[in-house]
Amino acid sequence: MIRNSIFIILTMIVILAGCSNEPQKNTANTQNLSDLKQSNELAKDILNTQKPSESGQDNERAENISTIPDAPDSKQSKPLIVLTDEQILMKPPGRLTGTDYVEQNVQEALDKLPTDLTADQYMEELLLLLAEDYRPYVSTFINFESDITVNNQRPNAKITLPTSRKLHISILLDASGSMNAKINGKSKMDSAKEAIQSFGDKLPKNAEVSLRVYGHKGTGSNEDKPLSCSSTEEIFHGQGVQTDQLKNALEDVNPAGWTPIANALESVKQDIDPETTDSVVYVVSDGIETCGGDPVQVAKELHQSKVKTVVNIIGFDVDNEGQKMLRQVAASGGGEFASIDNGEALKKYLNKAYEKLRGEWTRWIEKGTGQANIQKEKKQGVLNKTRETMQRLSNQENSNLQVALKYLKTKKESDFPWSDIYKKIDERKSFAWSYADETGRRLYNEVSKNGKQVYDDIKDEGKKNSDDLTDKIKN
Repeated sequence: MIRNSIFIILTMIVILAGCSNEPQKNTANTQNLSDLKQSNELAKDILNTQKPSESGQDNERAENISTIPDAPDSKQSKPLIVLTDEQILMKPPGRLTGTDYVEQNVQEALDKLPTDLTADQYMEELLLLLAEDYRPYVSTFINFESDITVNNQRPNAKITLPTSRKLHISILLDASGSMNAKINGKSKMDSAKEAIQSFGDKLPKNAEVSLRVYGHKGTGSNEDKPLSCSSTEEIFHGQGVQTDQLKNALEDVNPAGWTPIANALESVKQDIDPETTDSVVYVVSDGIETCGGDPVQVAKELHQSKVKTVVNIIGFDVDNEGQKMLRQVAASGGGEFASIDNGEALKKYLNKAYEKLRGEWTRWIEKGTGQANIQKEKKQGVLNKTRETMQRLSNQENSNLQVALKYLKTKKESDFPWSDIYKKIDERKSFAWSYADETGRRLYNEVSKNGKQVYDDIKDEGKKNSDDLTDKIKN
């Protein structure tokens, strides 16, 4: 009879559940779900009245009935919020931590806690009192930039000076009639053109370069002297990367008249950009000033101008008297005088001058790699300090929590969840300590990798470029 009753109740439950899902019966949709719960409870009550002697089959059926799920609560529960490691550690510190930590004050606060708290609740109360302030250090990790940035523009085929430097190189070529003279079967002019072209090919690609000729008009006659002495012309002005155009610019230059060195130097002033930071002049001449000018004074003015200019004089097959005068010009211009007796010597001198310019590049590489190392070590120092400080704080926090737990144990009843709280305190220390260690080391390794990459890039590019330039000088 009881079995039949149970079967009838089950049938009714199934029918009721099915009816509640009938889309065409709108009234069924408004049925209170509590009726279903009551039906379940009724079935369970009937089973509870069953005698122990009832068959095993009935017991099995009872187990099946007891597993019928209750209807879902009409109020949906809120989703569980999972905090990140950073969010946990960014919580405000306890009110009795750091410089505010006084053990007696902590004990007084602990005495006020309820006696029926769970281990989780005790842990929460302990952290409200004794959690250390990790926020500045977690913020350092979160906002940390592991990139190494050096303001270092890498070279291509030609040397590149630092972008903060703006170099102007002026080449002044004597085109007076005496440059027609030959040395070892080649005219001085042809040797000078070849040397200047070779020199131009090796100039810094972002340097500003100007080529000016003087004495290229008229003849060496007295009648043409005024014309020749006033003749100076800039035949090329561009960047070092464009110096392949020098050959075309030089092609139509032929030795002609007198030697107006002072006039040519005076004209250099208008060739130099006011924003130039470094200016170097190379005067190629086979003789002294013949137009009555004062090249010594003009060279001095250039050297003392706002854009400090160094004037170098290359005496191309100049006699002793001429060398004496040209040395004075170089000295007043803060430069040097070199006596060249043939075309090969002129090339070697210009290569030597170029070596000085390449020295700028070498020093730039050293500065760049040095900056990379300094930046890397500075960032690694910040990470080490942050990691170690966080770990020290986690040790201190753990010590304070352990002292508080020991005090609570002496005050609470025997059912006090001491071991569970102890475990949570230990987990808290491991969590904070490990976060600092793992995050600090990860960022440290990133900085090391990035710093090494920047350092190697600068060094490798510099070496490759230096080797290429060395080959050019040899050829």
